[in-house]
Amino acid sequence: MRKVITTNFALLSIVASSLVPASRAQTDTPAATALPAVPSWKINCPGVRNVPMTADAEQSLPLQVISTLKCGEDITVLADDEGYTVKIQTADGAVGYVAAIYVKKVPAAKRAAAIESADIENGVARWQEGARGCDHFVSNGILVESLMVHGITVQVSLHDTGWKLRANVAIANSGTQPIHIEPSQFILDDVGVRGKPLFYQDPEQLAKNVTHQVLWTEAIAEPSTASPRAASSGQSVSATNVGYKSSFTPSVSAPNYIIQQQNAEEDAVRQQGKQTLNNTAQQIRALALKPATIEPNGKVSGAVWFERGKNPQQLMLRIPLENEMLEFPLSFKQQK
Repeated sequence: MRKVITTNFALLSIVASSLVPASRAQTDTPAATALPAVPSWKINCPGVRNVPMTADAEQSLPLQVISTLKCGEDITVLADDEGYTVKIQTADGAVGYVAAIYVKKVPAAKRAAAIESADIENGVARWQEGARGCDHFVSNGILVESLMVHGITVQVSLHDTGWKLRANVAIANSGTQPIHIEPSQFILDDVGVRGKPLFYQDPEQLAKNVTHQVLWTEAIAEPSTASPRAASSGQSVSATNVGYKSSFTPSVSAPNYIIQQQNAEEDAVRQQGKQTLNNTAQQIRALALKPATIEPNGKVSGAVWFERGKNPQQLMLRIPLENEMLEFPLSFKQQK
């Protein structure tokens, strides 16, 4: 009896030892490579209300109809020999044949390229052409700089109204935590040879000392590494018709968050000719970027006004966000 038990234990040991390597091999085997996504197909109905699916590829008469398919119905193509019919499977698992003219391939949606976070040095992220997290594009004829840090995208354009400097700013929070913005803490510095700080202007005070120049644009800044755009002396150019030309090739990866503010501002400009100064003051308050807490997936935009120096050309707009400072180098030639 003892001999039988010993023999059985030996057999179990052999079996166990043979299973261990197999288990380790399974553990060490890399995961199977994901198969390419199956193309998306739909039923297309040019000139008909529905499409018959038959049991035979020839669709001989009388038709052996399995099902009647609706226009736009999702299907899977199982075989296509480039003949009269295509073998398909419906969403409910039915398999059959439909005429090839009723099958349409739907292109896969293009996935937006992921934007990498900009480099941060000593708590500062600075916009640079072609750098990681830095993008630029033309919106409504105006070049916009875009900078992304930790899922937070800030987009700016800078305008000279001839009275004040006005920054249009849009901020989108694609991060996981709320962020707080305080426009009065935004900083604009003249960084030229005789540079100085250009102080933030309270929109409430602007509204009290209202002038139509607060929205009209005489010059638009561009990245400071580009040649400033010139206009004829004394020319007054409105935000609705200015044409932007630059050697910069716009990038396309950054979504356009600033367009809503631009459209609202252009509407205000178009209406100024028939409005009272009181209504213009209301527009200033409505268009101004306000202190806000931006929740995840939220975004805000608005105008921020600054003191206008005598002849600023090279400027740096600094926007604090939580523990980082985002810097946007800008330049333009004054027209006065």
